[in-house]
Amino acid sequence: MKITLLAGCVAACLWPLMPATAANIRAYTEALPPLNFAQDGRVTGFASDLLREMAAEAGHSVQLEVMPWIRAYRTVKQQPGSALYSIVRNPEREALFKWVGPIAPRRIMVYAQASRPDVVIRQQQDLLRYRLGVLAESSAASQLLQLGLPATQLEYGQSDEVNLKKLLLGRADGVVMLDWAMRWQQKLQQVDATRIRPVWTLDQRYQYWFAFNKDTDPALLRSLQQALDRLRADGRLAALRKRYGA
Repeated sequence: MKITLLAGCVAACLWPLMPATAANIRAYTEALPPLNFAQDGRVTGFASDLLREMAAEAGHSVQLEVMPWIRAYRTVKQQPGSALYSIVRNPEREALFKWVGPIAPRRIMVYAQASRPDVVIRQQQDLLRYRLGVLAESSAASQLLQLGLPATQLEYGQSDEVNLKKLLLGRADGVVMLDWAMRWQQKLQQVDATRIRPVWTLDQRYQYWFAFNKDTDPALLRSLQQALDRLRADGRLAALRKRYGA
């Protein structure tokens, strides 16, 4: 009896440290290379590979799917145990999800061609003087409009790939892009890095996270956060970021 009671006490003490029951995580994302995108029928990218490694480390399985952002956002808000990525954790979203992270910095930059020394931005209001390429329906586009940039001065593109091409063709004075994405696109399009220069940091207030439905099992969230912490501590996270040009 004493041995049974002792075993029970030990189990109770260790309960907070025990791993969560193995789960199958459904995760949804948009095409935002190099963080997340589909290639040859497989969802890949820095954040996709990271989530796979975290799930494996914690003893879970994961299924990833790329879809339009609005649809992915709504799906995760309605589906317990599901995840949305890569998403900025900001005050407006804080109470809408449960969070695991952070996973990566988010620096939205304004870039110009090196051959355009006339594009000079010393303060935020200087942005109003230029025609800027930006992703359609992006938070960066909304931010520029809120700053007072007329919609007629925004050159909307459906992808970072398209926006970089527009910049090089002179259809925009500058282009707004995540710094990761710019390096990725320069590599893909074989654009010499010296042809492009950053001229302004539009936003670097927040970081990217994994967002989970509010009703997700806390033990699952804890196991994933602990897995991420281990990946960060032993260098695997840094190695993954380096692979994708972070």
